[in-house]
Amino acid sequence: MRFYCPIVFLAAFMATPVSAQNSSKRVHSKPIETTVCEILRNPSAFNNKLVRARGQVSVSFEYSLLQSEGCLDNAIWFAFADEAGALGLGAMVKGNEKPRGRNSTGTRVPPLSVKLVRDSNFERFEHYMTVKAKAKPCFNPPTQATPADCGVDRVTATFIGRIDGVSNAVHKAHLKRKLGEGTDWKGFGHMGMFDAQLVVEQVEDVQAVDSFGRDKP
Repeated sequence: MRFYCPIVFLAAFMATPVSAQNSSKRVHSKPIETTVCEILRNPSAFNNKLVRARGQVSVSFEYSLLQSEGCLDNAIWFAFADEAGALGLGAMVKGNEKPRGRNSTGTRVPPLSVKLVRDSNFERFEHYMTVKAKAKPCFNPPTQATPADCGVDRVTATFIGRIDGVSNAVHKAHLKRKLGEGTDWKGFGHMGMFDAQLVVEQVEDVQAVDSFGRDKP
C-alpha cells in the first residue's frame, strides 16, 4: 500500500492513546526478531504479536511512520504505548481498524498489553527526534565533530512492541489499489491508510545522523 492520499478534510481530531484498557496479559516475553519490510509483506501474520524490528522514524503534523531500506515506498504507523502519539504528530483522524487478536478457536480477544519503558535509550531517541523536528542547522565545518543539538537528518533505532495488522483479505485488497486512489479507512493510523502499526514499549540502539551521514554523539 502506498500512502499518496490527498487530505480532503478541514479539521482533524487529536490522536487518542493507542493502548486499550483491559488488554490481554503478555503471553510471550521474548519478541519475534523481524524487519519492517517483512511485517509489511504479511501484516496479519504478525498481528497482536510482540516483535523487535529496526527502522527509521519520520514524523510530521499528520503522519508518524516507521520505514526501512528495501521498502521505502511503504510504512508502518508508529506509536508509543500509553501515549497519544510520537513527538511532532499534531492531529489525525484514526482509521476504523482496532487492535485485537484471536485465540486458538478464532475468537477475538483484547490486544496484547504493552507499556512504554522510559529509560536512557528512550530519552536519547526523544532528544534526537526533538532536534530533528526543530530543524536547527549545524554551522560547524564537516571536518569537525558534529554537535548533538543541531543538524539531525535521520533517526534510526531498534524497537520492541506490539504489531497490529489488518486481515490478509484487507491487505490483498489494498495491494490492488491504484496510485492516488482514496483510502477505505480499513487500516491503522491517519485515515486508516496503513496496514500495520507498531505500538512501541521499548527503544534500543538509537542512531542519529546528520546530512553528511555523520553519527551524532
